[in-house]
Amino acid sequence: MAVRSQSDVIIVGAGAVGSALCHALALRGLTVAVVDAERGAVEKSGVRTSALTQASCHWLGTQGLWPLGETQTAPLRALQVVNSSGHGRVRFESQDLGLENLGVIVNHGGLETVLRTRARAAPGVTWHDDSAQRVTIREHVAEVALAGGAVLHGSLLIAADGAQSQLREQLGVPVWQHHYGQTAICANIQLGTTHQDVAWQRFLPTGPIALLPLPNPSQSSLIWSTTTSAAEHLRGLSDPQFNAALNTAFGPELGALQSLSARAHFPLIASHAEHYVGSRFVLVGDAAHRVHPLAGQGVNLGFADAQVLTETLLHRDRDSDIGNRRLLRQYERARKAANLSMLLATDALNRLFCNEASWLGQILTVGLNVTDTLGPLKAFFMKQAGAKPPVSLP
Repeated sequence: MAVRSQSDVIIVGAGAVGSALCHALALRGLTVAVVDAERGAVEKSGVRTSALTQASCHWLGTQGLWPLGETQTAPLRALQVVNSSGHGRVRFESQDLGLENLGVIVNHGGLETVLRTRARAAPGVTWHDDSAQRVTIREHVAEVALAGGAVLHGSLLIAADGAQSQLREQLGVPVWQHHYGQTAICANIQLGTTHQDVAWQRFLPTGPIALLPLPNPSQSSLIWSTTTSAAEHLRGLSDPQFNAALNTAFGPELGALQSLSARAHFPLIASHAEHYVGSRFVLVGDAAHRVHPLAGQGVNLGFADAQVLTETLLHRDRDSDIGNRRLLRQYERARKAANLSMLLATDALNRLFCNEASWLGQILTVGLNVTDTLGPLKAFFMKQAGAKPPVSLP
């Protein structure tokens, strides 16, 4: 006989966003069941990093999830953007906003491990290292049958199981996808100098190369977005050959670059769900939207989803149903426009900078240099990217 369990909320997926959301809801007194099929092990790739904005760090702090304890982070004090010719440049400085830093860089696997551990220990949380086999939405309850035989019941079902969300598919939510024909190559890199807490991004016709500061002052995290064919070529190179290709592509600004780790490869795909909510269910994070990584906003958008959803449920009428679609639509309206705006902005930047037309390159060079001379314009861009934390909520 199947074991049946009743909770206020069921969350499928316990990555960074799902775990943070679980902890936030549990702090508000809701009972939460988490279904975590493949996340029990350490992140598959130890070279993936996340750039957390001030806004994300601020929200995590209000939930008792920041700082991350022994997990090391690197402050991001400036961002240097350079076009392919090297003549167009703009530098974003944290001091332009009166801040100590724009955010922090953290190993994504380490971030997930800390958030998952704290979520598991939160009051009112039950954890299931299992997978969702079947989902049934009824009038008054969402039912999730697990592979191990247990059956979970909850007033609200949350899909936080990533860009290839199986729960989203089971719920029948259509999703738009765009394959960029690009692959991101990630690795840890030894620099020929120190990064001085500065992130670099160079735009090439094939895609952007980013070097994000790591806690070691002479090491950075590489995210090299390039065409799929070029990525396949780079995949087959020896370390010395790869180092030579990287130095040619990035240039001499940070001295001789050398790979320190195995290289991971991720295909770049933008996606957006047709709707985020339905009766008794919600999509958050990559299950709802996925953007090009050039702005480093993926996990930050997910944390913003978690924040708004938590506030929506917290501020509902005392006896209202947390699975009511009308209530959940408040979350969708608040987040859909912001996520679509970021998706379109990153897509446009990628298309503009990765364009080989010489006349466009000249315009972009002028545009970058003009932006670099206008303090208020640079401050505006940084605020849009979440560099300044929001006003604290009561």
